[in-house]
Amino acid sequence: MKSYKALRAQIAKLEQQAETIRRTEVKAVIAQLKKTISQYGLTAEELGLGGGGKAKAVRGARKTAARRSAGAPKYRDPKSGQTWTGRGRPPAWIATAKDRNAFLIDAPAAEAAPAAAPKRAKAAKAAKPAAKPAAKRATRKTAAKRPRKTRAAKTAAVQIESGVAME
Repeated sequence: MKSYKALRAQIAKLEQQAETIRRTEVKAVIAQLKKTISQYGLTAEELGLGGGGKAKAVRGARKTAARRSAGAPKYRDPKSGQTWTGRGRPPAWIATAKDRNAFLIDAPAAEAAPAAAPKRAKAAKAAKPAAKPAAKRATRKTAAKRPRKTRAAKTAAVQIESGVAME
């Protein structure tokens, strides 16, 4: 059985060999790429390598802009003029609406009456009777409540089940 020190030395030797082989393979790959680039007349810009790092910055900016922009707005608040794309958390002005079609930007003028819809819903809720029938209220109040287990009772039950003696 080899010692730890011997194994570490062997690992170092293998890493040196791997690096040497990698360098020779990279040289061969670079030579092949240069030949192909010259054969097809490709430029650094066409390969996305030109501009001294500008291409990376531009690509990163495009990706960031694409992430920020969720698309064209689909819904508009007629009162404030705010818009929402329909993605992500809905804003307060549309979150409570049952039918969002009234807020659609491409909706015809006849459908675009969103201000009246929420008011009608509130009026309908207010028109419902607030009190429940007396019979239902009485049964809830008189229903027997189950006794609650205290923490000590729960602990004792667990100890009994597991066979641990209480002291």
